[in-house]
Parts: sequence; structure tokens; C-alpha cells
Amino acid sequence: MKADQSLAIMKALADESRLAIVKSLLEQSQYVEEIAKRHALAPSTVSFHLKKLEQAGLISSKKEQYYVVIRTNEPLFDTTLREIVSATPARKELQDERMDAYRRKVLETFFRHDRLEKLPAQHKKRLIVLEQFTRQFEADRRYTEAEVTGLIQPLFDDYCTIRRLLVDEGLIQREESTYWREGVHVDQPIATLSHSIKPQPRKKDSERAEKKRLYKLQNDPDMGVYQIRNKVNGKIYIDTSKNLDGTRTSRMFQLRMGKIVFNPELQKDLNEFGADSFEFSVLDVLQKPEPGADINRLLTMLKLQWQEKLHPFGEHGYNSLKGFQREQQHPGGR
Repeated sequence: MKADQSLAIMKALADESRLAIVKSLLEQSQYVEEIAKRHALAPSTVSFHLKKLEQAGLISSKKEQYYVVIRTNEPLFDTTLREIVSATPARKELQDERMDAYRRKVLETFFRHDRLEKLPAQHKKRLIVLEQFTRQFEADRRYTEAEVTGLIQPLFDDYCTIRRLLVDEGLIQREESTYWREGVHVDQPIATLSHSIKPQPRKKDSERAEKKRLYKLQNDPDMGVYQIRNKVNGKIYIDTSKNLDGTRTSRMFQLRMGKIVFNPELQKDLNEFGADSFEFSVLDVLQKPEPGADINRLLTMLKLQWQEKLHPFGEHGYNSLKGFQREQQHPGGR
């Protein structure tokens, strides 16, 4: 199905009267006057609606004796909603080009001599920068904390902040002292960007980054469990966050960018259905823990409760059943 026909179908059905007309036509073919009488509409109004439906290919008309009989285009009604929404507008390529240009501009602004000069204050720019660090990790390979430091420190002095942000944003996974990036294809590593980055003196920003980190810790953002739901097929992804507002912004931006590096299956559906087919919602907010409480364990336990309730595995979701079983055995690991 072409994109223009997909849009025409959605527009044609986005009207209560036309939906009612289609429903009655699915029951039996009718002529214009009969449709007008059934739905208490003027013949001119019926003609207007029928024109929209015919332009979308949903109905056809045929003159029989003194009347024009309207009938549904049966083969089209065998088309699934998945097929309709999967039709990608031609302008997507242009949007992708603009996003690539935007990424390039951000990287040229904040990287000097293949090193990060400073972290962007704007969240969406910071995500682009963090994704470049993600590209230093081999997919599904397990790294020790020292190895992670070895990947980050040559690119930015404040490796602790980068490591924490990578985990908080879900760009890499952590279990106890082990880190890894789940197997999603990424583009080129930072080192290949040298040709587009203009040499400029590098400045240290460790003190400023540490001040920002302490400021964020003092503001006590809401922590809890959230889900990303595919509105087309109903599949969900459940995870925890130490900053629900920040995670909402991060995840929605990643969806709009078309880059989900934390879950291959979700990325696959994002490519097929587009960002507008997904929604973010908070499932539960963690009550403020006592000082010294194991926050990671509390969040994991809360997530396990929701995963057990909603079962977001296999055809129902994007979470890993093995990961769920592993966390049941070691809920404080992550």
C-alpha cells in the first residue's frame, strides 16, 4: 500500500458519519437515497461522504437500472491495520537527512580532537553525545568497571558522570559491576568523526559536571517503574527509572530520533510503525526510601511486580523472560 492511500483511508474513516455509512455498507450494498434515509442525512451530505470514501478506495459505485448502488471494496477491508500504518510517507527520508545533519552539528560543536569538550546542557543534545560513547562498546560484550573507564576516559575526563548517565539513560546495561550494550546496530565510533571536527583547544569540565551531578541529587526526582507501549500491537516494555520525568523526555526523544539502543525488538517495531505508534506512561512511583536503603533493589522489586502482572514477554512485550527470571533470583543486582 502506498503512503497516500494509507493517509486517505485514515482521513476518510476519521468521521463518525462515514464510519456509520461504512458499517451499514458492510452489511449490504445500498443506493444513495437508502443511505440518506438510514442515517437521517441529506442526499447531498451523503454524496459528499461517499466521495471521500471512494477516493480512499473503500467503496465503489455502479449504476443498476434507475439507481446508483454503493458497495464496499471487500479486498481492501481484508487489509490489516498494521499494513495501513506501515506505509511510510516519502518525506521520512528528508526528515532522516535533517536529523543526521543535526547530529553532525551537535558533535562538531561539542567534540574537539575526538574528545568531548563538555556535556551539553540541553537534554536532546546530551543524548546525541552519549550515543557516541555507546558506540565504543561492542554489542553484548561484558565489561568490567575498569574496562568501561578505559573506554570513556580517553574521550572525556569525567568518566564517572558519563558512565552514570549511560546507565541512567538505558544506553548501556549494568548488573553489579558488569556493564554491556545490548545487540543493536549502531553507526560509526567516535574516532571516525575526526574529519568533520575542527581542532580547537580542549577545556576540562570535571568540576562543572560534578556540580551539576550534586545539584540533581539534591532535587529528589520521582523514581519508579514506567512502560513504553506499542499502540498498534499492544506490546509493552517495562523498566525502572531514578528520574521518571527525565526518562520520559529521554525515551520520547529517542523514539522521535528513531534510535532505540536498549532493545532490539523495540527498535525493529519502531522502524516499522514509527514514533507516533508508541506512548510512555508511569506505572508506579517509588515511595521516598529511608536513608541508606538499597534503591536499586527497591526499584527492581517494584519492576518485577509489574512484569509479573503484565507479563511483557514474547508476543506480549519487549522484555526478556530470561532477564526477568535472573532478576527474580538476584533483585539487587542491577
